[in-house]
Amino acid sequence: MNPSPTPANSLTPNGLVEVAVTLPLFHTLTYRLPEKLATGIGIGVPVLVPVGRRQVTGYILGPARATPTVTIKDVNAILDSWPRFDAALVPFFRWLADYYQHPIGEVFRTALPTPRSGKNDGQEYWVTLNLTGADVQKPGRLGLKAKAILAFLKDIGSCPLSHLSRFIPRPRETLGRLARANLVVLAPRARHFDPLAETPAAAPPPVLSSDQEEACQAIRLALRRQGFSPFLVYGVTASGKTEVYLQAAQEALALKKSVLVLLPEIALTHPIGQAFRQRFGPRVALLHSGLSDNARLDQWRRLALREMDIAVGARSAVFAPLADLGLIVVDEEHDQSYKNEGGLPYQARDAALYRGQLAGAVTLLGSATPSVTTYYRAQRGKYQYISLPERVTPQSLPQVHLVNLREHREGRRLPIISAPLRLAIAETLSRKEQVLLFLNRRGYANVYFCLFCSHIFQCQHCSVSLTLHRQEGKLRCHYCGYQEPLPVVCPQCQSTALKHYGLGGEFLEREVRRLFPEARIARLDRDTASHRGKAIQILEEMKTHRLDILIGTQMITKGHDFPQVTLVGAVAADLSLYFPEYHAGERTFQLLTQVAGRAGRGVRPGQVFIQTYHPEHFALTAAQRHDYQAFYEAELAARRDLGYPPFTRLALLRLQGKNAATVEAAAHKVARAAQTILRTHNLEKHLRILGPAPAPRSRLKEQYRWQILLKSYGRQPLSALLDQLRASGGKGWGPDVTLLVDMDPAGMQ
Repeated sequence: MNPSPTPANSLTPNGLVEVAVTLPLFHTLTYRLPEKLATGIGIGVPVLVPVGRRQVTGYILGPARATPTVTIKDVNAILDSWPRFDAALVPFFRWLADYYQHPIGEVFRTALPTPRSGKNDGQEYWVTLNLTGADVQKPGRLGLKAKAILAFLKDIGSCPLSHLSRFIPRPRETLGRLARANLVVLAPRARHFDPLAETPAAAPPPVLSSDQEEACQAIRLALRRQGFSPFLVYGVTASGKTEVYLQAAQEALALKKSVLVLLPEIALTHPIGQAFRQRFGPRVALLHSGLSDNARLDQWRRLALREMDIAVGARSAVFAPLADLGLIVVDEEHDQSYKNEGGLPYQARDAALYRGQLAGAVTLLGSATPSVTTYYRAQRGKYQYISLPERVTPQSLPQVHLVNLREHREGRRLPIISAPLRLAIAETLSRKEQVLLFLNRRGYANVYFCLFCSHIFQCQHCSVSLTLHRQEGKLRCHYCGYQEPLPVVCPQCQSTALKHYGLGGEFLEREVRRLFPEARIARLDRDTASHRGKAIQILEEMKTHRLDILIGTQMITKGHDFPQVTLVGAVAADLSLYFPEYHAGERTFQLLTQVAGRAGRGVRPGQVFIQTYHPEHFALTAAQRHDYQAFYEAELAARRDLGYPPFTRLALLRLQGKNAATVEAAAHKVARAAQTILRTHNLEKHLRILGPAPAPRSRLKEQYRWQILLKSYGRQPLSALLDQLRASGGKGWGPDVTLLVDMDPAGMQ
């Protein structure tokens, strides 16, 4: 690893610095750095600066780019001496603000870790003995507590104050006297956390298949050329993509380059982080929002100071402060979880590609079901293409059965688990093998209503129905968190004939327990795994065969390796098929192919049952045959006809506020302004404006929502329109109305 960076003693001769403040500003500010603060300060250091009458956090980006004509204020204080990022990341942050049409100050608020613990900033006090062991006996007139502290420290030399407090209660006052007598030293140290501390011992690398070796050789050559080189690594499930990533990382590290690995789910970061820790030791950091603030800050600090040079994490790890970046891996690149929906609406895969371009790094996009846009670019030669068409496990891809639910009615009742799937589960359990059941919906039922007057229980803050959570005895909104006790009478007609409709994971779990009472069953979704530790526990129980059946949402479809799972059931494959999105077919194919890939990864063959009312749909028939190419060709033809990506670029303009009429008026005003810009700048041939219209979920979290969709044949016309639109908006589009720009939206909801 490289030595720690040393900040420059002086950023600029005139003492003026450029600062990005964590406020919704589209521009940076200029401040004077007082001479007393100039020593040891550098790019990326957090500072406290005045903005109006407020004192806010900012980050130094470098020397001032221009000298303002107004009075220049001083930087008030340095908040921490270690830099959160280096100069190489500054152009990346500027690009994020520009491309996503987002205030640059808010980019830093999203990208950088900020602990809630306040002044200690991830530090803790350590107590160190300042005498030799023999000297401890010499001082006289010491109290019993002081003697106990010195005796305790005699054996270990130093320890955190929190550790000492476990054995000697309330030691602070006594420690103060001992420190003044120069018997102990009490000083702050960075608090170190190791989220991967329980990693198993290292194992020898497996023997590579011929396909893996060919892939690794192509990546090694690209790494040695030391320039930006994007790859699509298309490999079927269980084809050994992770080992290819590990081999690529080994080559990058040998070239003195750092490594960034992105994963779509927090639950995946732990096993992949352990795989890298097993291979490369303590140089691996873990980054994701499930860590405590101070743990994340510690991992970030150790990367920034070059104590570690491999970062494994979820989408926010794309901002990791890695110097000399040589390799970026984006696993499951197709996954929608890489799109951030709150704050800065960045797409981590696309951001990783741009960061790789800036750093001159090899960038690997891996998937068994690549996004249509990524595959299209690879086919056109924009990305190098690597194929891993065979599994490295003993078994081939599982056999997939499409169960037509129209042919499996049980009288008037629609079965939750069809007879073919029910029989397959029973046979699998009889062989002491495991089952995965996939249903991408939480709760017990998604609609609760009155049978007499048809009243539907809806969220008080959103235009969505409340979801029944029967075990909790509550109705809950999955968008704003609103909940209310399960009612016993209808508020409209006072009837007690309250019914539920729809199917959720809790309902499915109840039915499975009824059908298979002897089986060990668990459910994995955001209701049962509200924190990372619980998710890891459930996954570990499945991996060690302490469970027979695992029921879950999309959390169970991605990357997990359960060698004893030989049966996968997709209970309601149509849930995502006819969702009002242009990529509904793609989403369905990816989910079904990924969850099917969990079956038969060990020594026994696997099979998959997909329950559907539409077995003729091309996304389902392609998933049945494991035929990505057939799916891709059908999907691409539809998108070409309708003008959707990869043939166009999209931006969604969303206006929201608490007054419905004001938001609607603002939406029409924005649409008229956009049409005027289109005509004035001769952009009609390159852009289409669709809307305005109410958003499908027209009210969320007490905010009414309207939206406008922009379709552009090329990025430049779209950027030009958005720049002009922001300039013409002036101080806003209406009282208390917010305009949000979502580039490359993952959904239209």
